[in-house]
Amino acid sequence: MVHPPPPGVPHPSEGMAQPAPMVPWHKRRWVGIAVAVVAVGVIALAGLGIYGILGYSLGPGTLILALGTAVLPVPILLAFFWWLDRYEPEPRRYLAFAFAWGACVATFAALIINSFGGRVITGAGGSESSTAVLVAPPTEEFFKAIPLFILLGLALTGRRQINGVVDGIVYAGMSAVGFAFTENVLYFGSAYIGDEEKNMPGGITALIVTFVLRGVFSPFAHPLFTAMTGVGVGLAVRSRHTWVKIVAPIGGLVLAVLLHGTWNLLASSQDFSVILTGYTLIMLPILIAMITLAIVLRGREAKVVGRVLPVYAEAGWFTAQEIAALATMQTRRAGRQWARGIAGGIGAKAMSDYQFAATKLAIIRDALARGITNREFADEERQLLATVDARRQYILQHARPGTTMPWSTSPAAYPPGHGGANYVSGSYPTGSNYSGPGQIYNPTYYGGGHHPGYQPHHDGR
Repeated sequence: MVHPPPPGVPHPSEGMAQPAPMVPWHKRRWVGIAVAVVAVGVIALAGLGIYGILGYSLGPGTLILALGTAVLPVPILLAFFWWLDRYEPEPRRYLAFAFAWGACVATFAALIINSFGGRVITGAGGSESSTAVLVAPPTEEFFKAIPLFILLGLALTGRRQINGVVDGIVYAGMSAVGFAFTENVLYFGSAYIGDEEKNMPGGITALIVTFVLRGVFSPFAHPLFTAMTGVGVGLAVRSRHTWVKIVAPIGGLVLAVLLHGTWNLLASSQDFSVILTGYTLIMLPILIAMITLAIVLRGREAKVVGRVLPVYAEAGWFTAQEIAALATMQTRRAGRQWARGIAGGIGAKAMSDYQFAATKLAIIRDALARGITNREFADEERQLLATVDARRQYILQHARPGTTMPWSTSPAAYPPGHGGANYVSGSYPTGSNYSGPGQIYNPTYYGGGHHPGYQPHHDGR
């Protein structure tokens, strides 16, 4: 099927008299504040509940010991997902929400439902392993996936934070790492205490063995399970077909449950040879395949920038050198280092915002070109182009005339209004408070000092 082309790219000299766009109700400030208050409240209550239960059952001293042990694998896992997410970084507040949800709400709900389900199964003559295989996987995967489903719903209403499979994997990983952290607190504390009825001695040795099994041997287990749901949600947001938007997330959740149940079935055998065989033949290949998929898809995001942004370069928003500098992590890092050298940490942040806005611009236009409806594309495009322009101007304001840009082969020229001592355009005035992505000081959007070196097209626009 041939999709109609996306709307034409605006010209930097157009639109000076355009009125400010209407803000949809779901993007108004009070809505965001209300949602944040509710989210923090739910997470806080669940956190008090789960850690209150753990503190009561383990004791304060053991709880502190278990917390200190459980936190050890967390930085490594978080670092991997931050590394995977660094090309088009997700907002830290959303990532923190996913982690906190997994650590507090998902674990609290899973503890209650798993305990209830376990009593029902054992009361009917079943074993504890039946609970681990039949009750825990669907319960835990469903509650870990709720942040993904929330973000999917927000994407359908215009607040698009998940733009593809990589984003889905990142959010899934954050929720799962949070869940695994709190679950490990329970397992590590229980191992230290021991269980005389089950003839399981406790102490430091038992804690170390459990840590090796869960924190060294299989720390990726929960992130791998939930990543299946993340892939499904990522496919849903990238598809224009309604049936894919419904089937993909459900299918991803089903795969997550099946993989989780398989792992629990292997572990419940309590036979190390069975566990090792399943780990080698099932879990490890799937993990390698998932990591490979995520890295390949992240590389495709760079190709989207090179494929889409040239249409903006034709209109005067970017140069070919800038687009090339956005295409690899090495050149992007060089750009941030250059900006830091001329404007300190705030300059590096401005360059990071510039890179993020340019990447986001390419991604949303690519989605529109593939037929994915986005009723708020024009407003998003306006905001992202304004951010690109404003952040560029802020950096150039601090650059001395004759400074070589990190993506340029010759000294950059700064005409009046574009940086150095001649900066007069009004965007990012000296002494102003710098803000994060999307916050634009220059409300005119078009103009206010467009890209240095840009020459207006002589076609009447």
